[in-house]
Amino acid sequence: MKIGFLSDIHGNYDALQVALSNFSERNVDEIICLGDIVGYGAEPGKCVDEISRRAKIVVAGNHDWASVGKTDITYFNRYGREAILWTSEVLMPHQRSFLANLKLSHFDSNWCAVHSTPHEPSRWQYIFSSSDALRQFEYFDRKICLIGHSHIPGVFTDKGDHIQISIPFDESETIVKILGDRRYIVNIGSVGQPRDNDVRGSIVVYDTEAEIINFIRFFYPVPQAQKKILSAGLPRFLADRLEQGI
Repeated sequence: MKIGFLSDIHGNYDALQVALSNFSERNVDEIICLGDIVGYGAEPGKCVDEISRRAKIVVAGNHDWASVGKTDITYFNRYGREAILWTSEVLMPHQRSFLANLKLSHFDSNWCAVHSTPHEPSRWQYIFSSSDALRQFEYFDRKICLIGHSHIPGVFTDKGDHIQISIPFDESETIVKILGDRRYIVNIGSVGQPRDNDVRGSIVVYDTEAEIINFIRFFYPVPQAQKKILSAGLPRFLADRLEQGI
């Protein structure tokens, strides 16, 4: 089975359309979203509707829950708070209901999925370092945990005596072989707001039979997404950062 994973769309419908096209080209069997469908971008409702139609499984992100009052927004920076308040106003009732009913995690036979961390996912913590990852490996028993949240794609590999960090990106596609004697935390990166100094969106295709995870980077029409942000009256910073990948 080929499973397409995507995360951190952040209301960027232009990037989402390209991500979904990549999944179609690769004949994925199902799509799973790791949260933050909304926030920052100008088309949150369209993104919610598209994900609700296309994704088999969706877990909640902090912006998703914040936009429907399930997460305190005071810890967000001012751009994040402004975007959340705006998003909350423009969402339709059925879109708000969809986000409010999202669960924090999903467990399959060989893998699990969560937006932030397997331990206390509602605290919205980040995994940046090997020490961060080492603690989190204690809180799931599957071979692979797929996450988003930081917007930085990469792989944390538990090799038994130490944690190896791989940030495998310059190429448009990078294949990671899942080995039998290892466990993995896989950050799939962001569709709509990359933060690794690369303007390209990021998605993952997991081939469960071949035990291969394929990271895919893709270009999308950034100026078009920027124009929509500005037209909506959202902060210019949210538009500018898209062309910098920050």
